[in-house]
Amino acid sequence: MIDLTSLRSLIAVRDLGTVASAAASLDFTPSAVSQQIKRLERQTGSALLERVGRRVLLTEHGRLVADRGVALLGDLEALESIAHAPDAPLTGTFRIASFSTAHRGLVAPLIARLRASAPGLRVTTTEMDPWDVLEVLERGRADMGLVHNWNTVTLDVPPLLATERLFDDRVDVLVPVDHAFAGRTSVTPAELGEETWVSTLVGTICHQGLCQLLAGAGHHADIAYYDADYSSHIAMVDAGIAVALLPRLGRPALPAGVVPVPVEAEIPFREVSAVWRRSTAENPALAFVRRELDSLITDRG
Repeated sequence: MIDLTSLRSLIAVRDLGTVASAAASLDFTPSAVSQQIKRLERQTGSALLERVGRRVLLTEHGRLVADRGVALLGDLEALESIAHAPDAPLTGTFRIASFSTAHRGLVAPLIARLRASAPGLRVTTTEMDPWDVLEVLERGRADMGLVHNWNTVTLDVPPLLATERLFDDRVDVLVPVDHAFAGRTSVTPAELGEETWVSTLVGTICHQGLCQLLAGAGHHADIAYYDADYSSHIAMVDAGIAVALLPRLGRPALPAGVVPVPVEAEIPFREVSAVWRRSTAENPALAFVRRELDSLITDRG
């Protein structure tokens, strides 16, 4: 019989490209992953990996086994989901992957609710960019994800994943209190072309959202400062050296020297969604966490 742990190791090598990366993603050692794939080769009677220079690639048979293995593991996950007794107490670990502001604005209060309503369920979290959330979720390394896409940047969700749109998160320009826009009720993207910006890192979806917003008004974003932490953005605005585009979800209290100004005309917003694997749709823990999340959002209005 095919060993499922060995099959997961083969799929991880296919997805991540190296034995070392596969081992890190599965919390194994590289030696353990190599041994698991050798076991799978004995079980299938054929070579599944081949060495090309310093790299390890899947053979044609290895790719076929991995592709069929993904479908098999999905079917098994769906079977396990519906096999749980619907009225049994929720236990075990539930893993959430989320972008940073949702981590603060949604996940923290959600866990507080779950501790009261499902004390036997252990919730763990990991913060990452939405594109990475989709990747770890698709590979089975998280049970639910929270993602966002800007109205100017598309987030392509793989077909193995299902989504639920939760709400739209408005975005403001933060300016110093003595800035010309500080007394305004709104600004337009066309008026922002001469500003010096602080942004999240290149390659993140929020960096692309800022660049696309200004590009739509015919401007190139003059980004002088890069920082992954929005708290640093606020500090730079407070120091008078930059302006920033910040979402409202999970935003900390602003100091007196920083003023939020809504952007009108082409209003930037982030569509916040919950994501999960379709094969786990009937999982009682997932269904319960989703209900608690919807209730949290409704209570907040």
